[in-house]
Amino acid sequence: METNLAYPLPSKERLTSAFVGKSLQDVPIPSAILDIAKLRKSCALMLEAVKELQVDFRAHVKTHKTTELTQIQVGQDSKDVRLICSTIAELENLVPLLTDYQKRGAAVNVLYGVPLGPSHIPRLARFLERVGPGSLTLMIDGLSQLKATQQLYELSGKSTVKVFLKTDSGYHRAGLPPTSSGMQDLVDATLTLEFQGIVHLLGFYSHNSLSYAGNSPLKAMDNLRVEVEACTQAARRNTPTDYIAKRGSCLTISCGASPTALSLQNLLSSSPITVATTSANALRASLAAAREANVRLEVHAGVYPVLDMQQVSASSRELGSHPEDNIAFTVLSEICSTYPDRTEYPEALINAGVIALAREPCKSYRGHGVVTGWNMPGSYDSHSKEDRIIVDRVSQEHGLLQWENKDKKEHLPLEYGQRIRVWPNHACITGAHFGWYIVVDSESEHGDVVKDVWTRWRGW
Repeated sequence: METNLAYPLPSKERLTSAFVGKSLQDVPIPSAILDIAKLRKSCALMLEAVKELQVDFRAHVKTHKTTELTQIQVGQDSKDVRLICSTIAELENLVPLLTDYQKRGAAVNVLYGVPLGPSHIPRLARFLERVGPGSLTLMIDGLSQLKATQQLYELSGKSTVKVFLKTDSGYHRAGLPPTSSGMQDLVDATLTLEFQGIVHLLGFYSHNSLSYAGNSPLKAMDNLRVEVEACTQAARRNTPTDYIAKRGSCLTISCGASPTALSLQNLLSSSPITVATTSANALRASLAAAREANVRLEVHAGVYPVLDMQQVSASSRELGSHPEDNIAFTVLSEICSTYPDRTEYPEALINAGVIALAREPCKSYRGHGVVTGWNMPGSYDSHSKEDRIIVDRVSQEHGLLQWENKDKKEHLPLEYGQRIRVWPNHACITGAHFGWYIVVDSESEHGDVVKDVWTRWRGW
């Protein structure tokens, strides 16, 4: 049974009827808010960068799980729609959008971004039947998964399946080291199945989330270089010397996470801070080496349209690092209690805790979210770590606000019933707590008025 039958989505028509045209002062609390102006800006910058640098792009949809933002990520008129999903439910909910792109002449391909498990095969076969040959790519990092791929081939009516071989570039979550005997065995077994028409080796894939620990554009470029070099090495070392010539098409190396994918934009910068650095030159050299090895670079990323405090703290691109300019996702909450003198630290209580904000840490500060400047007094400065308010601690339904600067003892500029918006630490986890997003447009005349409601796909 498809997951979207077990977890039916709320009606978009009923949601838009209930919320569109209302002010953020009138919608339920807590709510997940997306700023479409910031989403469009971030997606446009990514698409412009990959086009200018002549690399391919694969958009991950796991952060937002919505049809509407998927369209913005790949572009309304795209003829090469490449996506990544983390759940089968995402694949199933994408089917109408994918078939619409196909009707408009686009090639579509979705990578199921988790190494193949046997329980997934029946639903993946149905996906192939609905969307067609060539529409699915699998993530493979073990010989047992290749046997399961043969079962999928038979169940889907002998539809050849594309595969990426997951390459471990240092994160050690999934994948095999590029120089390991295991990778060589995996490549040999894959090529045997390719000769039989069962699979098509798309290339080598890496995702190095160690890049989230970076703190500068230079470090982000260094991390991308490591991934490019690891996947290029995997292709060079493990495939026969005449393989590319015989197959007539180059392999793809798919690299990235949002910090590293965003770092490509630094190569288009005119600033000497990034453009003429050792890190930038080394990345360019790695990209050139990949081309010489007859492999094509594809970058992938997911959280970059909405961003969050984690991503901003990585400072991966030289476009300004303040949350106000970048983060499109906020959680709307309200002040339920104020405690100016209860302890040595002035505090206030909001009705958004772990199951609205999550309990994700962020390396740049101690809290679970940062209060934005929206609906705050003019004197409030969300730009300054000395003067901004954070969600200091959380329980299930409660969040407690404090000054980030513990030495600051003056009363918080907050009143009972006041609505606030909070930048979350990790958009992927925070978004999972909500059934839909309320969409506003900060560039419109009425930036607090609801423009749309996007339902999130649910289930596994």
